[in-house]
Amino acid sequence: VATLAQYTKRGVDIALAEVNAAGGVNGKPVELVSLNSESKPELAASLGLRLASRDDVNVLIGGNFGSTAIALSAIALRQRVPLISSTGLVNDEQRHNRYAFFVLVDFSDFSKAMLAYAQKKGFKRIGILRLEREYGELGSKFIREFAPGYGLQVVAEERGADADRDFTAQLTKLREANPDVIIVWFANPGGSLVLKNARQLGIHTPMIGPISMESAATIKVAGLAAEGLVLAGQLAGGEALPRQKTFTTAYAKAYPDTPQPNSLEGAGYDLVKMAVAAAKTIQPPYTRDKMRDAIGKLSYDGASAIVRYSDTKNDPTKETIVLTLIKDGKFILAK
Repeated sequence: VATLAQYTKRGVDIALAEVNAAGGVNGKPVELVSLNSESKPELAASLGLRLASRDDVNVLIGGNFGSTAIALSAIALRQRVPLISSTGLVNDEQRHNRYAFFVLVDFSDFSKAMLAYAQKKGFKRIGILRLEREYGELGSKFIREFAPGYGLQVVAEERGADADRDFTAQLTKLREANPDVIIVWFANPGGSLVLKNARQLGIHTPMIGPISMESAATIKVAGLAAEGLVLAGQLAGGEALPRQKTFTTAYAKAYPDTPQPNSLEGAGYDLVKMAVAAAKTIQPPYTRDKMRDAIGKLSYDGASAIVRYSDTKNDPTKETIVLTLIKDGKFILAK
């Protein structure tokens, strides 16, 4: 999870540099106060409260992890400070929080995109290998809930922990169920190790993963075993859409050793760009409620997210979703 936040921070840094190079907001530079929650919800709440207690903080960004985003959302509501979070909606309480906004698509919509792809490919039987914590539980819940509507059946499900380094036992059980496709709902490095173990066992069943596996780490850890993996994300670094090319060009220049950004880097970029876009619509003095209202009215097509927020919607549109395929070591659009 810490690795995921590092990817997001890269996008944040690029956006902040661009904004301040262009004169900031009304001629004043944008200041970022960065604190590390270590993916711990209690620490996230404490740090969020520290920031929200400052008079000069008008917006919070962050919350890469479901439980930390929940903790920060509660602080945002209590302190009446808008939060733009780099994760997807986790629960209904967040959905109805007027001070919380999200740049990743609702995980239920990601699940539907996975299932629609499986249906298009003619698959009928799904195996699931997922994290045992709440992130994996959420993925399994949505896949099982929506699969029948796509003519799909979950035939087996296995679990693993973030710290696990061998998934051969779970994969062996899944193989016995004879699925047409396996949904690997993990973060890295676990997800990449699942891919490696599968190839070591001679399993070549197509696999689909979530946005948390859409990163350079998947290719680095899994190597050739990552080839053919389809991911439900928001940006294909090797085949960017027109609205994403300004960011991908800047990213390649900033990080020539890993020139392909993906959804999480794009999400970090959008966190800053959205906050600045909202601020530029406000007449000073800036207040938290003015910022909340301005963010809520944004119409923004970004590097990772397309948002049309409203009083009833605080996550990106479904058009944000980009299915990607790992081919020849690159992330391209999945057809």
